[in-house]
Amino acid sequence: MNNQEVIMRNALPTTGLIAHDKALEAAGNAISCVRYTPPMPEDGRAPTPRNQFSFSRVKTFHQCPLRYRYRYLKGFKEVFRSIESYLGSVVHDVLEWMYTERERTESPSLEASLQLLADRWTSGFSNEITIIRNGDKADAYLITGREMLERFHRSTFCRDRSQTVALEQRLNHRLSDEIVFTGFADRIGRTETGRLFVVDYKTSKKEGDPSEFSEGLQAPLYAACAMQHHDEEESLAGYHYLRHESTHWQSVDATRAQQLLERFHELAAEVSSATEFEPRPGVLCAWCGFNAICPAADVPAALSGGLDRATEINERTPSLFRSDSQ
Repeated sequence: MNNQEVIMRNALPTTGLIAHDKALEAAGNAISCVRYTPPMPEDGRAPTPRNQFSFSRVKTFHQCPLRYRYRYLKGFKEVFRSIESYLGSVVHDVLEWMYTERERTESPSLEASLQLLADRWTSGFSNEITIIRNGDKADAYLITGREMLERFHRSTFCRDRSQTVALEQRLNHRLSDEIVFTGFADRIGRTETGRLFVVDYKTSKKEGDPSEFSEGLQAPLYAACAMQHHDEEESLAGYHYLRHESTHWQSVDATRAQQLLERFHELAAEVSSATEFEPRPGVLCAWCGFNAICPAADVPAALSGGLDRATEINERTPSLFRSDSQ
């Protein structure tokens, strides 16, 4: 096992990890943590400021440069939203409510949490929500959400004695004059002994691996920013996989925090200087809201739900993307 990683099932951070003594020297980098909900432009076309880089923005470029160009440089809105993405958002909303209520008054019951899940699912469901896998039913995804929430409430939430510091908190960190990191941390908290932690909740089917791009960088990067904001020498960074009711924790000390920030700056600089945006076809094409206008989209018949929806919308409103195929 990597000494940077600790895997704990059905548990919160404990005091078993050895704290690091190295202090992080603040180099005048501007850090801010504020709650912020970005407005959605009415026409769905608002290019992201060129100097603001989130983890999702960098990840999108590495997955498919053309999708990155459409979304972040052109400001195009993807014409459908996958039901998997919708499920994740609804579950995250309920988790945020659960912890907010616990801090404000008392821990909500499982019944109240499940009712809110059903209400949010129904009220937010729209024609934009698309089932990618042919043959799947929307109700099956709601059932999956209920199962995840039930396990989490009974196995984790009821036993959780940690303090919530912030929920869905925006983290900003200026890496250079040209690049600012920005991201949202699902939950920042402290253990019963006061130890800082950042946890990201995942509804994905598979558990991640620390060697992968996402798990190796996202939550640890959030922890690095939280450490500076809260003037801490180390923090835990975790991913809680709701389908599996397991949590993977990594320890981030001052040295690693600096390495993470420098690594993200390198990745963002590479994206910022890119001049070519070639498509990178693969399995994710089925979940891309631009697949109907992409010249290289590779979508198998069994996963054509999104492509069918996108094609229909594109034929009905051909000016939506200004015929921009590259």
